[in-house]
Amino acid sequence: MNDPSSSATRDRLLEATRARVREGGLRAASSRAITAEAGVNLAAITYHFGGKDALVAAALADEVRAWAQPVIDALDGPGDPAAAMLDAVSRLNAAFDDARARTPALLDAVAHAIRTRAPEVLELWEQLRARLAQRIAALREAGAVAAWVEPDAMASLILAVASGVTIAIGIDPDGPDHRAIAQQFASLLLSARE
Repeated sequence: MNDPSSSATRDRLLEATRARVREGGLRAASSRAITAEAGVNLAAITYHFGGKDALVAAALADEVRAWAQPVIDALDGPGDPAAAMLDAVSRLNAAFDDARARTPALLDAVAHAIRTRAPEVLELWEQLRARLAQRIAALREAGAVAAWVEPDAMASLILAVASGVTIAIGIDPDGPDHRAIAQQFASLLLSARE
C-alpha cells in the first residue's frame, strides 16, 4: 500500500469516498471499502482525517461545493441583482442537470451534515445563504421585490426550496421538471409586491 502521509493519498481517499457514496450511499462507504478503492491502508483515514466521519464529511462537502460553486459565482457577479439572481437560477438548473445521477450523494451529504454538524457543509450552507441574502437585499432596495421580503428569511426559504427540489427529483424523476419549479419560484419572488 502507499505512504499514508502523501497528499495524493488524501485526495484518493476523498475521491474513493465520493465514489462509494455515489454508487451505494453511505452504507457503501465503509472504511474498508473506501481504503480498498483508494488503494491505501486503513490507517490513512485516521492519519489524514482523524476518523471515517470526518473523511465522509469532507468528501461530501466537496461534492456539494462542486454542485453549488457556479451558483455562488453567479451571486457574486457584478451588475443588476435581478439578472444575477436569474443567472444563479439558470446555473442551479444546469447543476441539477449535471448532478442528476449524484442526487443521492447530495442528499446523503446534507443528511450527514445534519447528523454530524459537519463544519464544511454548514460553512457552505451559510455562504450560500449570505450571498442570497445580499442579492435579495439589493433587489429589495431596487424595488424589484416587495419591501416586506426579509432577505435572510427569503434566502433560507430559497435554500429549503432548492433542497426540496433535489428530493423531488430523486423521488419522482418523471414529475414536474426542475426548471419549471425554479421558474415558478423565481417568478413568485420577483412578482411579490406590497
